[in-house]
Amino acid sequence: MQFLRFLIVLLWVPLVQAGHIELLNGDRVAGELVRVDGDNLVWNTVNFGVQNIPKQRIKNFSSSTPLKINGNRTPCIVEKMEQENLVYYCGLRSRMNRVSLLSIKAMVPYEDFVEEKYTHHGRLSLLGTYARGNEVRDEWNLQTEMSLRKSEWRHNFIGEYAETALGEANSPKKWNTGYSVDWFFRERWFWYNNMEVGADERKGTEAYYVFGSGAGYQFWESRDSALSMNLGVAYFGEEYQESADAFEDDDNFSAGRSTMNFRHTLPWGVGFFHVNEFMQSFDSSSNWRLKSTTGLSTMLISRIYSEIKLDYSIDKEPRPDKESKDTRLSLGVSYKW
Repeated sequence: MQFLRFLIVLLWVPLVQAGHIELLNGDRVAGELVRVDGDNLVWNTVNFGVQNIPKQRIKNFSSSTPLKINGNRTPCIVEKMEQENLVYYCGLRSRMNRVSLLSIKAMVPYEDFVEEKYTHHGRLSLLGTYARGNEVRDEWNLQTEMSLRKSEWRHNFIGEYAETALGEANSPKKWNTGYSVDWFFRERWFWYNNMEVGADERKGTEAYYVFGSGAGYQFWESRDSALSMNLGVAYFGEEYQESADAFEDDDNFSAGRSTMNFRHTLPWGVGFFHVNEFMQSFDSSSNWRLKSTTGLSTMLISRIYSEIKLDYSIDKEPRPDKESKDTRLSLGVSYKW
């Protein structure tokens, strides 16, 4: 009986009223939602066709069209906005939800949900690196990142390759590649799973791998700023290169892991970013690792950015003949899409 009532609501509501957006300047635009596209609402207006309207300019928003909002399995109806929060209910109006419009990254008409396409963005960087720690050396570093998103699913890919002198056979090399998938089971909460493999010859590491899983929370996410935190477990494995010294040739442990990812656009279009990861072994309180990256970027020309960043890492139980701390300063250019 409840399902029949809800079905009648879905069929009847679109006939009763149309959606509208009220802007901060007082303008009112009738129409219906096409989709959320980054920091914009793509809005099919009655008089002006399809328009991209920045979320920051929206004072009030309602839609009679049943919508698919990330984290909800049933169709949702948006009633209004209260300050920056979208007020909506899903299913049989058993509970009203209030979530910041800026934090909602996936919202489309429910009937278009099955046909929704992926959105994507990424970065390709070429950097000159000044490294200090286990070795005092300069190197070239190539990095790439890419993110694909469809509704509540987000796929992330990373890759890095570095060596002191490109093409030289005996030049120490560093490389890694990784993949993670996030499932937003609520508007801001997501479950993540990730894996990473690589090698770092300057640390005497022939190969390493990490597998992890846990929960994450997206505090906010817009074009200008974002903050997320993850908490979970990981399994870490490391194989050392051969050495004349007598010590274990590998290191494997299970650990708790926490990560933080923050970015913010400063005045004059300068972007600040900071990422860190902490792993604590369950077997030994003295065995922990910390990695952090902090940097600035600014646009040179369309899609081309200059970038400077500082990488810092601590391995409290490194290979016995290696140092526990490494610092790397990088300067280069990036192409973003």
